[in-house]
Amino acid sequence: MQFFVYFTISEGQKMNPPTPEGMAKMSKFMEDAFNAGTIVATGRLPRETTHVRLEDGEFSVSDGPFIEGKDIIPGFTVISVDSKQEAIEWVKSMRECMGNGTLRMAQLAATGPEDLKR
Repeated sequence: MQFFVYFTISEGQKMNPPTPEGMAKMSKFMEDAFNAGTIVATGRLPRETTHVRLEDGEFSVSDGPFIEGKDIIPGFTVISVDSKQEAIEWVKSMRECMGNGTLRMAQLAATGPEDLKR
């Protein structure tokens, strides 16, 4: 099972930088998770977006509109675990490294060539 774990911030909201101790704890936590194969990917979504549109056989490519402030996702992690409960425990540990706040998680629906035949 894979889960998309993320947090959001509002435009203008500042994130408190972690303490040196918190940063060391998070670094060790992430290293262990990568080495264990739990983390599939990690990154951030920029505010800038590119739209590729097909209409009546013609493509257009444009920048924007941009992601709204309430939707900014400055950090995400995709994890692979055996159960939702394991994901919850992993996310609790991650949040503990980060300090106060909320992390959200959503199970990713697996899709592949076999799903297209349905």
